[in-house]
Amino acid sequence: MAAPRAVLLLSGKRKSGKDFVAEELRSRLGPDVCTVLRLSGPLKEQYAKDHGLDFQRLLDASAYKEMYRQDMIHWGEEKRRADPGFFCRTAVEGAAQPVWV
Repeated sequence: MAAPRAVLLLSGKRKSGKDFVAEELRSRLGPDVCTVLRLSGPLKEQYAKDHGLDFQRLLDASAYKEMYRQDMIHWGEEKRRADPGFFCRTAVEGAAQPVWV
């Protein structure tokens, strides 16, 4: 992992367009220059591993994900309390592009 030259953080409510803006930036800058890093992916992947769940189904907008949403939020908060950088370190593994979104 190389240190990035720029890091752009997007925040907002659910369904506010964060993913759309991130993908638009990556599309315009190019995948060799820009990578989109998401904290929700590593969180959901670890939650799925720890709880024996289907990681791919936790990524989509399904009733399956909604069934686990509240517990996943609580679990993620506890994980961050114990190790504040856990999900960030996981998200940036292998990122080599100079711009991170």
